[in-house]
Parts: sequence; C-alpha cells; structure tokens
Amino acid sequence: METVVDEPAWVRRGSWLACPIGGALLGWGVQALADWITSLAWFPVQGPFRLLHQVPQPWRLIGAVVVGVLLGVAFAWFWAWDRLIVTVSTTRVTLERRERRRRIDTPLTAVFVDDGKLVLLGEEDREIAREKTDLSRKQLAEAFTTHGRPWLDEPPPER
Repeated sequence: METVVDEPAWVRRGSWLACPIGGALLGWGVQALADWITSLAWFPVQGPFRLLHQVPQPWRLIGAVVVGVLLGVAFAWFWAWDRLIVTVSTTRVTLERRERRRRIDTPLTAVFVDDGKLVLLGEEDREIAREKTDLSRKQLAEAFTTHGRPWLDEPPPER
C-alpha cells in the first residue's frame, strides 16, 4: 500500500481554466489602459503602450486578449510541469517533478518541510533530497507517519 500526495484535483484542473481566463483579463486590462498610460508623461515605460495605442480597435482588443490567453496557457503548463508528486510506502519514497522520477529506497532518519522545501534525511543526517513544494504539510505528515516514516513538524536544530 502507498499514499500519493499531490495538489487537489480542483487545483490541477482549475488552473487550466483560471490561468487562461486570468491572462485574457490581464490582456484586456492592459489594452484598455494603453490610451490613459500614453497620456501620462511621468509613466516610466511608454514604448510598449505607445505601440499598443497605435493598433486600431478591434484588433488591439483581440490581439491583447489572445496574447493574454496564450500566456495563461503557458503559465498553466509550467505550473503542471513543475508540480511535485510524493508517493510514500513503508519501503520507498518517490518524488516526481518535471518528467523526472526519483526513487528513494534508503532508510530515513527524518522528513520535514524547511522553508517551503520537503527535506529527507538519511543516516548520519545526510540530506538525501530537498524539493520545493507547495503541498499541504498536514497531508505530507499523514502520508509519512501512516507508513512509519520519521516526520518532524519543525526542522531539526543544526549540529
């Protein structure tokens, strides 16, 4: 038996919808503000807004929204590609990220989250893995303790 800790399904699926919608709204907002920003002499980066201001409507709106959607899709893809999936069993821990799977079969002396990173320590407190994670500490703690792994709520003191 093993336990898989991953982002909730609603986050995984929702990001593919929310990111493009957010990008479209951002594109719409930028093109809507272009006229106003070009009228402000003190605004620091005028070039892109002047260029955008020269594009006639409705092409400015369509282009800005399409670029926003594409940027949103790119962000959602990167988010999915970069997420960490942790699989825990009594004999193994598997860390998956970026099409890379790392199996850890060695005994662990401590597992904890330190500054947003999942840390696995082996014999003599040797660091076996350190992976950036946004996964729930509670779910990670449950997964590791359920399988008899040494979970720590706080990083151990430095020696």
